[in-house]
Amino acid sequence: MRYFLTVFICKCVALLLKCMGKKATTTPGAVALRLYPDILHVMAEKVKGDILAVMGTNGKTTTNNLLADYFEAEGKSVVANRIGANLLSGVTCAFIQKAGWTGKIEADVACLEMDEAWAKHILAFITPTKIIIGNLFRDQLDRYGEIDMTMQYLKQAIALAPKATLICNSDDPLVAATVQPFENKKRFFGIKESFHAYESNIKEGKFCYFCGRPLNYRFYHFSQLGDYTCSCGFTRPEITYNAENIQVFPRVAFTVTGFGEIELNGRGMYNIYNVLASMAGALECGIAFQTVQKCTKAYTPQIGRMETFCIGGKPVYLVLAKNPAGFNQSVSSVLEDPRTKDIIIAINDGAQDGRDVSWLWDVDFDALVKDRLVLSYKTSGSRYADMGLRLKYAGIDAHKIGLYSDMKAALDAALSGKGETLYILVNYTALFSTQTLLKELEK
Repeated sequence: MRYFLTVFICKCVALLLKCMGKKATTTPGAVALRLYPDILHVMAEKVKGDILAVMGTNGKTTTNNLLADYFEAEGKSVVANRIGANLLSGVTCAFIQKAGWTGKIEADVACLEMDEAWAKHILAFITPTKIIIGNLFRDQLDRYGEIDMTMQYLKQAIALAPKATLICNSDDPLVAATVQPFENKKRFFGIKESFHAYESNIKEGKFCYFCGRPLNYRFYHFSQLGDYTCSCGFTRPEITYNAENIQVFPRVAFTVTGFGEIELNGRGMYNIYNVLASMAGALECGIAFQTVQKCTKAYTPQIGRMETFCIGGKPVYLVLAKNPAGFNQSVSSVLEDPRTKDIIIAINDGAQDGRDVSWLWDVDFDALVKDRLVLSYKTSGSRYADMGLRLKYAGIDAHKIGLYSDMKAALDAALSGKGETLYILVNYTALFSTQTLLKELEK
């Protein structure tokens, strides 16, 4: 009775929030946990088949949503936190949304994105059959600390699921080092041979996690991702799911060795890893490769994942970039575009962003100086002045930089620019308000 009442009350809360124009992706879950602390365990037990936990610093939402698409395309009923609410309350809310008003859940599979620091708390209630780890980069220093802490969080989570298959990015030495001590069944995805994309000098894992010596790289793909070895014997694990014949513009396309070609309705080198991660997870669960091909081609980018608008005939791209590695890949996407462009960078320092914005000095903004196709830069958000200073020290001409405390003013100025396209790079709390403005302007 307590379970049924909790579900009913929380679905009422969700309905009320939606009537108020809210997204209702976390609050109903938080209420449920207060009313019935063990409710997530009870609901997860009702999933008939695989439960996939998606972790890693960047790309979790895209990977998780692709996974959910694959299962749904094969007629499966899926529980998924598609919007990216990946704390304990958000995962619980995904189950509340899936449940009927009587609490009944008809779910064949669950695809659940999980915050690295919260994964161990979530897995105290859920037993995953597959754990997918995409990458590990520094993120929100005042929340996670340095990368070693994130690795420890993940190890604590994996220890709670000794029977889960670990599906991991072979090209990331930090991921490989994190999972090496565990006896779980492992499958690795990656890119065996060098692909000459934009490369940043910013590397997270320069040194071997086990002996402390510098890692030896045959090549990099970006950041610390590449083909690495160490004199102590630590080396890149053997790749099961490999990408070759890669292109990244105007959209991602590549061949999966031994399977066939994949084309993604999206851009960016990082999306190759997102697709490989989701594909590996799906194939390990018995999904047909043809289903993956169909879904990736039809994929619609989620909010801020190179989301595209058309305003006054001009293509506008909204890109979420919340840490150095993510920003460097966003810079890479800008450099890949052969058209003239204007750029807006909006940085906030809210609690969800991280109060410490010193990471801006670890982003390779200097690479933008080389791109003569960038006609202007606008900065906005609560730290618009800090961002303007960072661009100045990157060597960008001051007359190209405009500072705007108001995003609407920044948008008006950028849209009236001479660039053929507009790129808007934002961190987390600037994302939703910017999307709302863009939708209004597009109408």
